[in-house]
Amino acid sequence: MNKRIKMAAGAGLAALALVVAGGGYYYFHVETDTPEYAIKTIQQSVEEHDTKAFHRAVDLDGVLDSGYSGFVDGVTSAEMTEDTRDAIRNFTKMLRAPMIMSLKSAIDSYIATGELKAEDNAGVFELLEKAGLLNAEVRNVKNIQVNDANKDEVFADVIIFQQELDKEFPIQLVLTRGADNQWQVSRVQNFKEYMEQIALARRAQLDNYLAAAGEINSRHETTIREAEQKYGSILALGSLAQDSTRAELKTLINDVFKKDWEERKQELFNLKVPKDAETLQNLYMRICDTSIDAAQNYAKWMDDKNPATIKHQVQTLTTEAAALAKRMTS
Repeated sequence: MNKRIKMAAGAGLAALALVVAGGGYYYFHVETDTPEYAIKTIQQSVEEHDTKAFHRAVDLDGVLDSGYSGFVDGVTSAEMTEDTRDAIRNFTKMLRAPMIMSLKSAIDSYIATGELKAEDNAGVFELLEKAGLLNAEVRNVKNIQVNDANKDEVFADVIIFQQELDKEFPIQLVLTRGADNQWQVSRVQNFKEYMEQIALARRAQLDNYLAAAGEINSRHETTIREAEQKYGSILALGSLAQDSTRAELKTLINDVFKKDWEERKQELFNLKVPKDAETLQNLYMRICDTSIDAAQNYAKWMDDKNPATIKHQVQTLTTEAAALAKRMTS
């Protein structure tokens, strides 16, 4: 559990790097003491690799810290047990300082060089993927509005298109006016809501996959059970010592057992597999491959020992897959 919590916690922070850096990709012809100018400065600092200008326009500590809190709130759902929520909160508390430090370093490197090398920042790339923002597209900055309760605060929506949601989502940033009358992005407002939407979308994708894979497996299991009954009938009427019986069994194995497993594998392969289901999908592929190999070997030579060994291996994998699918469903 610790590794998953660690990856998830960092994902929220890494996502904010993308939002803040990408949020300025829209020009505003404005005065220097306006929120719009701060947003424009973000874009220019990225284009000109000016880390000082970037930090004048962005309070990165405040943005990452608020995003971290929002992310933790987003992943600790009400459906979790109290022990699980406490475990996540305690673990993310321990990660807060080192995670923010490492992400600040990665962001500064990106601003200074214009690139973030995957080989040097594998963790950051993985975290962005966890947060669903690795391939997100920043489309607009709009709805810049003064906070009625505090004239020194302004809200701005960075509109991103998120592929898993298949729609746009507004990441709301807060800009604060300092003593020098200059504006600065100071925090993110709704990262909890964003992560909740991502979690719901991923849960729906996982449920769809489990339902589709379950239907495929159930349908093909019916065919296999019918073929096994046919296999028993052939043996009941004949003997493995008879060439005619062996020939009939080989035909059944090649034309029904082997063919059906090949068809099942192709149908499972064609499914859209969410990342959270990759382990289960790989297990299904192994079951199909092992079953196909078993049919091929048995058709070549009717040997009691080898087919029994392979059948045991298939049953073991199938039991493992059923248990994993059950855990993922719940």
